[in-house]
Amino acid sequence: MIWAMLRGLSDAPTSRASKGGRMYRIWYWATIDRESDGRFIASIPDLGDLAACGDTDKDAVAHVTELAGERVRAVVDDGQAVPPRRHSSEMPSHIRRSKEVGRAIIPVEVGRREAWPTPPYHMSA
Repeated sequence: MIWAMLRGLSDAPTSRASKGGRMYRIWYWATIDRESDGRFIASIPDLGDLAACGDTDKDAVAHVTELAGERVRAVVDDGQAVPPRRHSSEMPSHIRRSKEVGRAIIPVEVGRREAWPTPPYHMSA
């Protein structure tokens, strides 16, 4: 079952401003597993298997959303590019495990420059 906790699938600009500029959402897919003890684990493979647990699937998604924002901001603050994200059809089939109960779309806000960096231009003389 594929479900999204938050609406919207585009990288549309948000109304919040950071450092005087508009913020944009980058979307990452998370998988949600249910452990044998009843806890839920939400993980984001595109962010180095970043994971968080919760008593409910919504708690786990909320925790991993917060951690994803912190991880991406730390990467950007270090001068690196935003980690690439995959489309749902690009998620490997081996991720679909027997414990998986769903997937969620996780938004992370970044500045315009980080969302769509200017490609390098090669000018001929």
